[in-house]
Amino acid sequence: MNEQRHAGRRLLHRELRASRTAPAVVVAVVLLAAVVGATALCLWTAGDARAGAAAGDTVAFVRSAWEEPAVRATVALAAAVVGLILLALAVVPGHRARHGRTAGRVELVVDDGLLADAAAHAVAERCALAPSQVSVTVTARRARVRIQPISGVPVDERAAAGAAERALERLGFPLQPVVIVSSKGVLA
Repeated sequence: MNEQRHAGRRLLHRELRASRTAPAVVVAVVLLAAVVGATALCLWTAGDARAGAAAGDTVAFVRSAWEEPAVRATVALAAAVVGLILLALAVVPGHRARHGRTAGRVELVVDDGLLADAAAHAVAERCALAPSQVSVTVTARRARVRIQPISGVPVDERAAAGAAERALERLGFPLQPVVIVSSKGVLA
């Protein structure tokens, strides 16, 4: 039984978080290609005198180009951008747009779009609005409800928040709704 719960938690974790495999594979392939290329170059220059002279010319060209500040600045900028991208991929949480929970022996994974649609439908019904006048964005802990009311007809924000909260609780995902009513209405 305990092993089954652990497997369920692992499954939820895997379904709710994005994999970091692709960036890791790209970095590994680039590093492997650099090592293989450097090794091949060393073996090639060691075995052939003409290749050694050609490699010496190439090294001299690279050294003279490296003396230019623009070349160094470009290389440093490219390295900084690649480093920042890899750092961001390592540090930023890799959450997918899903919510999950365990219900008995069943693990439930629900797309955030489904939760948003359910909350929007409930708010539209409660406030007597067209579905196109209500949009909901679901984040990790909140449901941001945007309402574009009919001109001249006030919208009860508490009722809208309550409707969204009840709809999400019925699904088993108690998120905190934040209601934003637009100052511009639509014509009825």
